[in-house]
Amino acid sequence: MSVPEHPPAPLPAAGPAPVPLRCPRCGSYVAPEQDWCLECGAPARTRLAPTPNWRAPIALLAVIALLAGLALALAFTSLTHDDGTVSAATTAPAQPNETTGAAVPPPAAGPSSATPAP
Repeated sequence: MSVPEHPPAPLPAAGPAPVPLRCPRCGSYVAPEQDWCLECGAPARTRLAPTPNWRAPIALLAVIALLAGLALALAFTSLTHDDGTVSAATTAPAQPNETTGAAVPPPAAGPSSATPAP
């Protein structure tokens, strides 16, 4: 039996050695496989994304909330506008009239049990 022959593995390309990078913040040397400086922690090869600017969206939301509040206040005042006139929606309860009501009859005239004053 014959053993299949494997081709030899390709050798890595021999190029110039990478130049050691210096940290942009502290100036110490950073190895080629490092992405961050070991002295100060600054990014050596990594580019950080800038923080998003939240001022414009927050200002826009504040303006929208202010306009909505103003619209609600105007709607409330226009719906509850009072010009000073009062219209009677219900009638007042009837008060008993002294002439038409059932009068209490005066006491009957009869012998008086009271003694006259001297």
